[in-house]
Amino acid sequence: MADSIDQLRESFVEETRDLINELENILLSLESEAVSSDLIDQIFRSVHTIKGSGGMLGFDKVLAVTHDLEDIYDRVRSHEIEFTMALREISLETIDILKVLLSTREQLNNQDQVRFADLCHKIHLFDIGGNDQQGEKKTEIPVSTTISRSVITYFIEFDPAKNLSESLSHPELLFSELSLMGNCLAFVKKGKDVVLNKFSGNDRLASWRVVLASRFDLASIEDIFEWVKKEATFIVTDIVRGDVLAVPEARAELEKMKDKIFKSSAAEVKEILDNYQSEIVEEAEDRKDSGTNKSDAQQASGDSIKSIRVSTDKIDNLLNLVSEMVTLQARLNLIANQMGDNELIAVAEKYGTFSKQLRDNAFTISLVPFGITMTRYKRLVHDLADQMGKQIEFVTEGEDTVLDKKIIEQLTDPIMHILRNSADHGIETTEKRIAAGKSELGKITMKIFHQSNNVIIKIMDDGQGIDPEEIRKVAIRKKVIKKDDILSYDELINLVFLPGFSSAKTVSNVSGRGVGLDVVKKNISDIRGNISIETEVGKGTIFTIKLPLTLSIIDGLQVKIDNRDFIIPLIQVSKIYTLSEDMKHIGLNQMLVLEGAQVPYFDLREDFDLGGTPPERQEIVLVGYENERVALIVDMVVGENQTVLKSLGRHYQNQDFISGGTILGDGSVALVLDVNKIVTVFSKYKK
Repeated sequence: MADSIDQLRESFVEETRDLINELENILLSLESEAVSSDLIDQIFRSVHTIKGSGGMLGFDKVLAVTHDLEDIYDRVRSHEIEFTMALREISLETIDILKVLLSTREQLNNQDQVRFADLCHKIHLFDIGGNDQQGEKKTEIPVSTTISRSVITYFIEFDPAKNLSESLSHPELLFSELSLMGNCLAFVKKGKDVVLNKFSGNDRLASWRVVLASRFDLASIEDIFEWVKKEATFIVTDIVRGDVLAVPEARAELEKMKDKIFKSSAAEVKEILDNYQSEIVEEAEDRKDSGTNKSDAQQASGDSIKSIRVSTDKIDNLLNLVSEMVTLQARLNLIANQMGDNELIAVAEKYGTFSKQLRDNAFTISLVPFGITMTRYKRLVHDLADQMGKQIEFVTEGEDTVLDKKIIEQLTDPIMHILRNSADHGIETTEKRIAAGKSELGKITMKIFHQSNNVIIKIMDDGQGIDPEEIRKVAIRKKVIKKDDILSYDELINLVFLPGFSSAKTVSNVSGRGVGLDVVKKNISDIRGNISIETEVGKGTIFTIKLPLTLSIIDGLQVKIDNRDFIIPLIQVSKIYTLSEDMKHIGLNQMLVLEGAQVPYFDLREDFDLGGTPPERQEIVLVGYENERVALIVDMVVGENQTVLKSLGRHYQNQDFISGGTILGDGSVALVLDVNKIVTVFSKYKK
């Protein structure tokens, strides 16, 4: 039983995190969008769901911090008070506390306990005082024409699974939420009608049927059962317009059929109650057309299930199994070709086709829209603007662009660093922007889009840009370069990625300590991406991040040194040449001459100290990273290889120029080259 309760609590935490993320996104959007009753209804429903479900599952602090906030938004919905930016800020503070409460399971430290108490007090004062205490201009909420305030009678069918019945020791907490939403008549399976807050022990294990007349929409009622939906069957159907329970004859008819209620469908109950439709007093604010103005949730109530929630652990396990299958498929092809059995070869080819289809579909599951993390970035810019007293608009494009969830997770810190730099060093103060003839409102834009097999992220600001001459002065002062060193524009700008390099004249709580952009470059390089900077003094700066679509399986080029196999990411391969003696230019720096251009080279046999004698004919694989190229000298190019990336383990994590390994069809291990590091090192030291 304890395990079941723990599972419900963990499910609540997971679902609530998604809910508060959506809530935070709505609140942040109110900065630039008109406040509508639709949005206020969404906020109310979210807070109501968190409060009700949290209280039911023993999250007392969650209940405490959301109780008064729910009351406030209910008053906003009924137009007793009006929405203000002060209420938005209180709501954002509530979200911050909720995140802490969820992550710590309400075990707060002293500092967070003080924050929690202060927030509860602030919300309570707002609740009893409304807008009068805020001293700001009221914002009118237009009345929505798509939201009904009329009463609708619903039929609710609730059948708990055994594990839920055992874990939900107090079902009154679940059904008491319904009693607060309107007029109720409830039945248990043995056929007696009961008062919803008075249960016997046997009632706790029974199925329920409830007739509810309420002003709340269908989605709000379904939210009551949100946290038990995985372990129970429940159906909520709107059957009659108006409060049919207020008609004595109708109520009596329902009580007569209590023995048959569990054998009756919602349609059958509706047919019975339709006989009393003419006796229901319609309210003045009822909608004239009940069919065309249904809420989205009502319209969707009959739709089939479009999606399910699956643990990321299960997805990771599926992807690992698919990866193993890809490896086995390569082995099957090898064996089939070695045996020369045409029938076996045909089976292997067919298996390969299905394997590829399954791989493509499985890895699509791990692709998630970038927008799932966008709220945290919007919140960051919002808080930074307030902290620094700047006016900053944050615009996003391409939030639907999908990317491997592992890459998205590892991108969080780099993007946060870039946004901090853009807000602090990029966007000027209001006074400086006015003096420069710019708009008072600074702008940071984040664009995400696909380009071939890559995802491109551009973070742009219209700030003061990066001054290359200032970078030169800092570099000389820090002895990174000498006074007489000649560097190109790109080389100067890229100095900002060096560890400890900062051109900031002052150190703030946001940035300027020389820690950040070097970490950004390293983290992006670790996921096989690259970053570049475009900037213009007085105009702004653009950070461009180029990333692979997935980290799990890559198309690779298999090469050999004697009997050792290596994999080069195919996306970074430009050309393949046959090595000839006239290509080598041996001097102070070792270079190859390819098509009239000198290119630094990396000889795998020599630089990996593999020994042995190279064959008479060697091959060159030209690879690139950012704007640099390096030639890799190998004994032989085997061909393309579908590579399942594997970690080498903690003992090999610090190996230079190796990013992982893979298992070939014959069972041997091939090492995957880290082209980014190879190009970075050899383009620098072999020029």
